[in-house]
Amino acid sequence: MLSKYLCLIVLISLCACNNSSQNNRFTQEQINSLQLKNTRVIIPKINSLTEINLTPFLNKKTFDFGKLVEEVNFISLETKNESLIGGIYKILTTEEFIYIMDDFRGRSIIIFDKNGKFVRRFTHGQGPGELSRVYDMDYDFKNEELVVYQHSFFLFFDKQGNYIRQERLPIDFDNFVTTGNGYIFKTVPIQGNNHLGEKEKYRFLFANKKFNINSVAVYQSKEPKALSAYTYLYKNEGLLSLTGQLTDTIYKYNEKSNELAIEFILNYKKKLPREYIYGENYEVFEKATYNNDYYFNIGNYLETFSQNIFFLENNYIKYQTVIYRDKKTGNMTGGTNANYDVNELPPIAFPKAVYKDYFISVYVPSVEDYSLLKNSKMISEEDKEKIKLSKEEDNPVLVYFKLKEF
Repeated sequence: MLSKYLCLIVLISLCACNNSSQNNRFTQEQINSLQLKNTRVIIPKINSLTEINLTPFLNKKTFDFGKLVEEVNFISLETKNESLIGGIYKILTTEEFIYIMDDFRGRSIIIFDKNGKFVRRFTHGQGPGELSRVYDMDYDFKNEELVVYQHSFFLFFDKQGNYIRQERLPIDFDNFVTTGNGYIFKTVPIQGNNHLGEKEKYRFLFANKKFNINSVAVYQSKEPKALSAYTYLYKNEGLLSLTGQLTDTIYKYNEKSNELAIEFILNYKKKLPREYIYGENYEVFEKATYNNDYYFNIGNYLETFSQNIFFLENNYIKYQTVIYRDKKTGNMTGGTNANYDVNELPPIAFPKAVYKDYFISVYVPSVEDYSLLKNSKMISEEDKEKIKLSKEEDNPVLVYFKLKEF
C-alpha cells in the first residue's frame, strides 16, 4: 500500500513539474511585452472575394504550358563541397542575393549571389550566429536583414550572412514573414501559447518589431491531423497572401490599413470531406486520400505581379494539379501534365517560388538536355552554355520564367 502512495506522489509531482514548466516557458516580462490587452481581432472582409472554379482542371489533364512562356533566365548555383544543396524548402531572391533553405542536417541555409556564385553556408551549432533547429527564414527588405527562426529565437544577419544579433521570442509559431513594420506569424491551436489566453486559437498574429501583438485573425478551434504545406504565408514585395492547412480560402493582407480580406475561395468537385481532415489521427486522412479519388488544397499558393497559381493534390491518382490564372483577364489554364516543346524549354511548369513578375522552378539538367535545347529560341546563348557545362551531380539550376498575358 505504501508503494502505491509513493507512486501516486511521484506522479502528481511530475505533473506539477510539467505544468510549471509549461507556465514558466515565457517570463512575465515577455508576456507583458505582447500587450495583449490592446490586441484587436481582425474580421476578414468579404466584399471583394472571387470564387475560383477548379473543377474543369480535375483528373489527369494536359495543358499547353509552352505557349504561355514569354521569358526564361537560368541561374546555375555554384557547386562546391560546402555549397551542395539537399531538398529545397524555400527560395528567397533579392536584387543581390539568393537565399536557399534546404534539408541538410535537418535544415540549413545557403547564400548565393545573383549570378549563382556561392557566398556561404551557415554553420550548425550552439554558438552566436550558428544554426540549430531552424524552422523558417524571411528577408526584411526595409532593414536589409535576413531573419532566421529557430526554436525560441530570431537570428538576424546582414544581407551577406554576417551575424548581427538574436532576439528571444515570446511566442511559438510555425511560419512567419517580415512586413515593413513587423511580422505576421502563423500558429496552430496546440502550439503551446497558453499565455496568449483567448488569442491562442487564432491562426494569424500580427506584431510590430517589439513583438507587441497588435491584431489576430481567423479563429481555429482545432488542428487538422493531415498533410501540411511547408508555409502558409506568401510574400512578393507588397503582396502578402495567407492560406491555411487544408482550407480553400486565400486571404490578402493590407499592411497600411491593417486589414485582411478574403481574396479567393476555391471551389471544386471530389473535395475531401472535412471528417477526414479532423480525424483521430493522421492515418484517417492517409487512408481516405489514398483509397478514394479526393482532391484537397494543403495550403500551397504562389503569386507574381501578373498571375496566380493554385495547387490541388490527389493521393489516389498520385498527381498534383497546377492552375495558372491571369490577373488581368481572369483566364485560367492548368492540369497535371504540361505540354511544351522539349527543344525550346526544360520542365519548369511546377514552380517553387516567385520573384516580382517571375516564377522560379528548380531544374536539374541531364546529359541529353543540351543537345535538345542548343537551338532554342527562348533560351539565351549564355544560358545554353550553363546547360552544356552542367553535370548531373551539380547543384540544380534555378529557372526564372515570366508568362505572357493569356
